[in-house]
Amino acid sequence: MALTQFNPIAEEKEIRSFLSDEARGIKISVVEVTGSTNEDMKKRAREGEAEISLLIANGQTAGKGSKGRSFFSPDGTGVYMSFLLRPDCTAEESTLLTPMAAVATALALERVTGTEAKIKWVNDIFVSGRKVSGILTEGAAKKDGKGLDWAVVGIGINIKRPDGGFPAEIESIAGAVYEGTENLRNRIAAEVANYFVHFYKRLTERGFYEEYRKRLFILTKELTVTVADESFTATAVDLDPMFRLKIRLSDGSERLLTSGEVSVRFNAQFAMPNAQSRDS
Repeated sequence: MALTQFNPIAEEKEIRSFLSDEARGIKISVVEVTGSTNEDMKKRAREGEAEISLLIANGQTAGKGSKGRSFFSPDGTGVYMSFLLRPDCTAEESTLLTPMAAVATALALERVTGTEAKIKWVNDIFVSGRKVSGILTEGAAKKDGKGLDWAVVGIGINIKRPDGGFPAEIESIAGAVYEGTENLRNRIAAEVANYFVHFYKRLTERGFYEEYRKRLFILTKELTVTVADESFTATAVDLDPMFRLKIRLSDGSERLLTSGEVSVRFNAQFAMPNAQSRDS
């Protein structure tokens, strides 16, 4: 989409035309380019904006990925969206937001494209062996330390391949939903919102667990796990109800991993065709 063609009002109108009745009441803002939708929504959160608010950008100049990485977000090739939430849940239950968003994204992509989407624990979405989406959840605790005052869930989706391709450091990893010129960004954004709102309103029921688990393509695969400065080999065994990854070590012992403490590297050729190894 060329810069001169961008019309935020028309974009929002089209997005709203695809929303379900359940999601129709959310606040939506659409912009051409911003630094980071997550940073913008964190500012709004601190200023007191209510949930459920959604900011959608056509491009980011300072997109954020997990573990302090940047997220490649060129104008006109993706959809970059952040939800502002004020969840009424415990701190432990708030960890469900990222896998919830992963399922919402995977289901939305499958509904629009008809192509199966897979999940790499905990926050990456793969289509046809390539990473097409990443999720970053940030939040602030309440003053009493019980639960979150607010949470911002950012979702970046590569809709089409950028002119000139992806940067060299991610060229072997990154992919796009559409490798040609097709661009259904508004429909995809709306479908993500539909699933996201549906699951969020039932967050603690964890009704998205089975959808997540059946798309998790690292189960039974050998991983290299890094915790702090220690790396070791383990096998992914299962996913517990709180979306912690159960692994089996070489001595036969098992442990649970939480997403905030580790990176995992896997030999993806055993998991998905044409995929490449990647840190989570």
